[in-house]
Amino acid sequence: MTYFDEVKAIPENGQKTYLVGGIVVPISDIQRIEADVSALAKEIFDSVALTPKTEFHASYIYFGKGPFKGMEPAKRINILSKLAAMIEHGTPVKRVYAAIDTEKLKAQHKAAEFAFAHFCERAQMAIGNKSKSLLIGDLDDQEAKNMISSFSEYRQSGTPWDYGIEMKGFVDTVHFARSHHSRMIQLADVYLFVVAGLYSQRRGFMADELKKALKDKDLHANNYKDWPK
Repeated sequence: MTYFDEVKAIPENGQKTYLVGGIVVPISDIQRIEADVSALAKEIFDSVALTPKTEFHASYIYFGKGPFKGMEPAKRINILSKLAAMIEHGTPVKRVYAAIDTEKLKAQHKAAEFAFAHFCERAQMAIGNKSKSLLIGDLDDQEAKNMISSFSEYRQSGTPWDYGIEMKGFVDTVHFARSHHSRMIQLADVYLFVVAGLYSQRRGFMADELKKALKDKDLHANNYKDWPK
């Protein structure tokens, strides 16, 4: 199964890169990983219910918002570290992303489209042609319809450039779910938050503490694309 999320470019906040990324997980390991995240939810929230009040949303954890409001920074950093450990190198999870530098992109209105297409290519590479996967994203009403339409074309004709590749590893359409309904989408969100930190101007105490907490965790992407060069 392939779970993905996106981080939109917000140049005024130092985020000039449009990112689409996520995790590719063998179906045989999903139940175990979900159980690990649920166990952490029980520890933090005293509940395993799938609600906005028990969601591991990376930016909320990092900035102390939502259910993490008032929680000490050290505890929030520890939560992010524990979630990252569930998807690092050495686990069955593969990490994939595409980063579009909007400052170098002439057609900036196409940043979302290009990021999604490059992500699909890299996810296909991670899956391989001998395996099959379903693509599941965090529901974003603004982009969902565009992604569904584009993905249908990619499966029929490949990605939209001269050296595009066919999407033989994917079945069906793109499926979307609210992130608080899926622990796996939440892990994809955590991974992409870490990646976004590499492309942004995230600075300060929390940035330094998160960097320290993740220094012994290998979260390098199995497949990624930076574009345009």
